[in-house]
Amino acid sequence: MQNKNFQEKWQQLLCPMRYGNKQALEELCNENYIDKARSPFIQDHDRIIFSDSFRRLAGKTQVHPLSTNDHVHTRLAHSLEVASVGRGLGTQYGYFLAEKGDLPPFIEPYHLGEIVQSACLAHDIGNPPFGHAGEFAIQEWFNDKNNNEFTEELGEKIKDFQFFDGNAQGFRVINVVENDRQQGGFKLTYPTLASVVKYPHNAQQAEKIGKKKYNYFFSEEKIFQEIFQTLGLLNNKENPLYLRHPLSYLMEASDDICYRIIDMEDARELGILRYEEIQEVLKPIWDLMNLDTVRMREMYSDRARMSYLRSHVIGVLVQDILAVSKKYYEKLMQGENILPYMDLASEPIKAYMKNAKDCFYNVILSDPKKTCLEIGSYSVYKCLLDAFIPAVFMYIKQNKKMVYRDSRIISLMGVHKPCENASIYDAYHTVIDFITGMTDSYATFIASQFAGNGQKI
Repeated sequence: MQNKNFQEKWQQLLCPMRYGNKQALEELCNENYIDKARSPFIQDHDRIIFSDSFRRLAGKTQVHPLSTNDHVHTRLAHSLEVASVGRGLGTQYGYFLAEKGDLPPFIEPYHLGEIVQSACLAHDIGNPPFGHAGEFAIQEWFNDKNNNEFTEELGEKIKDFQFFDGNAQGFRVINVVENDRQQGGFKLTYPTLASVVKYPHNAQQAEKIGKKKYNYFFSEEKIFQEIFQTLGLLNNKENPLYLRHPLSYLMEASDDICYRIIDMEDARELGILRYEEIQEVLKPIWDLMNLDTVRMREMYSDRARMSYLRSHVIGVLVQDILAVSKKYYEKLMQGENILPYMDLASEPIKAYMKNAKDCFYNVILSDPKKTCLEIGSYSVYKCLLDAFIPAVFMYIKQNKKMVYRDSRIISLMGVHKPCENASIYDAYHTVIDFITGMTDSYATFIASQFAGNGQKI
């Protein structure tokens, strides 16, 4: 009976509904509807990978802004690597469900790999230029009392900007900003969209439950609710209001698996860390990796050794996370809120992750070059927001009385230009859409031009 109940849950959780799709759930969840050679979920993958927003991740910071070293990861390279890990994890999880008899008849095990892969591709698509420093710069501008003239009428909705989160911006990009604007964006399937969401609440709800991170703005609340209600992800408890999609845990774990080792690999490439220091971080899992030490000694460089280590670290973590996903499967399917899989990993894995986290915050983030660039990014954002927000404010409030400078600033926004009858709240989101869509170098260039430095176009 339990298998039947879980299979029915998965039938709802994996229903390939898209925004605006009028077909009944029963019709969509039919094995004759799914093209097994080109499933709706692999179509999601293609829609993301060919998009402008995804392509621009090549010019966005992973950890080290504006690096001239071609071996250092961009957000694009990171997203592709996370997607590779996610596809493997999702597919293995799919075979686990198939063995239990919990997969609905219209789903193959590899379809789960496609969903997780697509979610991984999209997980960073809303990150602004200069990464987390960009998030903080936006937050600080909207928290600055000197800007109250432009923000006082936002009311509670100001929290979208005062607590700006790249995760929520990503949800907005894939559902609103690109392709069919305001009409479903990429129109991804609901399972993929839900699998992107790690924090199923908005800024106001996050504040109430003592969280900092959230996954959707007030402007996308109806879209979020439709997705999560369609997939049966309502929580029986009062807080949080919604449950995470089971596959979002695999997406999150794939990201965790990749960035901790890759951040150290990049730091070694830039001379911030030595290879021997990374070996120390890896001590808790060293024996689990079954390394060929003779082969490692014969390698021609530390870069080659790091590549070899990275593959083994990822292999060990993938198997551990897969074991965790199986162990907590029934609790998750029964609607319990469980911790992220990495927090439930075996002791050696948790010890390694703690070492890596300490290394990141105590060594990598403290690098003087990185610190200088992060500080500089605040100046870039202040310059951009000081120009665009007042111009948009005047455009909405006093269109006929705009000064020439403001009208030229509005013209720069192109398709992101707000409608004349838009609310201030919606208009400011278009500004954030425009700025966060920039690459690091383009944001720096525009800010420099605004400052009158006269760089050549």
